[in-house]
Amino acid sequence: MISIGVDIGSFSIKIAEIESTSKSYVIRNLQEIPLTLDLTKDKKIEIIDTIRTLFTRYDLEKTQFVFALPQKSISMRLLQFPFRERFKVQKAVASQLEDDLPFSQDDAIFETKIVRFKGKGSDVLAMAAPKDRVGEVLSMAHDCGVDPTLISAESLALGNLFERWSEPPPESAEFAHDIPAPRNADLILNIGHLNSQLLVFCEGIMIGARNIDWGGKNMADAIGAKYGMNYIQAVRELQLKGFLLMEKGQGTKEQLAFSQTIEKSLQELVASMRLKMFELQSEFNLQWSKGLMLGGGSLLKNLGAFLTMCFEMPFNRYKQFEIHPAVNFETTAHLESVTGVAIGLALEALKRPRNPAPNFLKGEFAQQSHFFETLWQKWGYSAQLLGTAFIFLIIFAIARESLSQRLLDESDRVLRLQAESIAGLKGKRGGNDNIRKFLSNVEKDARNRKQAEKVTHLNSALDMLNLISAQLPPGAILPLEIKRISIDNEVAEVHGYTGSVAGVQRVQAVLQKVSSTGKAEAIQSRISTPPGQTPFAFRLNIQRYAGG
Repeated sequence: MISIGVDIGSFSIKIAEIESTSKSYVIRNLQEIPLTLDLTKDKKIEIIDTIRTLFTRYDLEKTQFVFALPQKSISMRLLQFPFRERFKVQKAVASQLEDDLPFSQDDAIFETKIVRFKGKGSDVLAMAAPKDRVGEVLSMAHDCGVDPTLISAESLALGNLFERWSEPPPESAEFAHDIPAPRNADLILNIGHLNSQLLVFCEGIMIGARNIDWGGKNMADAIGAKYGMNYIQAVRELQLKGFLLMEKGQGTKEQLAFSQTIEKSLQELVASMRLKMFELQSEFNLQWSKGLMLGGGSLLKNLGAFLTMCFEMPFNRYKQFEIHPAVNFETTAHLESVTGVAIGLALEALKRPRNPAPNFLKGEFAQQSHFFETLWQKWGYSAQLLGTAFIFLIIFAIARESLSQRLLDESDRVLRLQAESIAGLKGKRGGNDNIRKFLSNVEKDARNRKQAEKVTHLNSALDMLNLISAQLPPGAILPLEIKRISIDNEVAEVHGYTGSVAGVQRVQAVLQKVSSTGKAEAIQSRISTPPGQTPFAFRLNIQRYAGG
């Protein structure tokens, strides 16, 4: 099965193609397609056209597509529940988030992710997103020509790079102390073009995610304002020459000014991060151990060193390709930094029921079965023809039945008239039984007449003797004596004697002509024969009735 993660950003589209294997997975392809920076063009149309073109090479029936909700569209909190069952957790989330939502519950879709089991309870990331935001992502996917399998969240997708997503949620014992010691936690900073995400991982699980309204565009705007460049020029300048000077005395005056321009913009990011980190630190009793960076903005030269000095803990770019089991193409640092969310989304579709992927396709957005729709598209025309033929068949059957009934009624009427005129059967006496009885008597009389005619034309034994005599040669030529003729229905026997064997043969030839079958069978003679005479006896079939 192929899983496609689709990360649609404001600067580019990232596509990750992952194939699941029996034991693991393989990253088959990664792509980043930059979007136009021209503000006068419709970016939505460009996104749809681009993705539609990319997806033409996939078999939609054998491919799973996963899209993401931006983190800024999701309200997320870590909650604790005294039970572990997922259906109970899902039911309880709405009431727990009621006071924290900036929008109405009726307009929200709730989702959960169990991050840890703790005794008989569980720690859960409870999330809520406005329905209209989910609808926008789903509409975008449909416009791109696909029906998404999942709609997840950017932060949860990114978390797959740092969690054991293929295993069930970890088990943890409840705290034995009333006031536990601070726990070590890691920060994950994903710097996008318009927004950034701050993820917190503690003891191998994600316990929080926050959105920061700051991205690479802020640095480009600062460069454009400083040097009088338009937006497109400023972005290109940042990509080609962006850097931070860590030692002010090393660079030239122009380099120092350029670095200070970017650094001033970064102070907004640092200030927002300090507030988020302070909030998370006090809420979860944390102490920070290290920070990791992803996203296109993390490629800024010396950014890790700058954040390390600001927060007094190590910040480094995260090298995600080191954790994946197989990558079948040549990679770059840029591709490694920007495709984290896309890869995480593709991994969401590979999750098993023991640790299922969160999915905002619920309620009115729940996936519908397209089996019957596909079946209709394939066989609809044939079904229409079959339905039309069936309707015509019904109409024909009804018309035929009506016509048959009319003919039957007309035949009954004519039959009664004929019965009255021929047989004298009037009124009730002209019923079917009386008519059948009359016809039966007529047929019986006809059969009797035929039998009488046959008896009248019946050939007697004397007639048969005359017929045979007429066929035999005169006595002067063939002297013979017929002593006996017996007739049983259509079988006759002729017994007699003649002066020679040749005479017997001539008699047999004559009898064969008289026979109705053309055969005369020699049988044992039962008469007394004078001395010097040769007896003969033949059996043959004859025609008793004159005229056939």
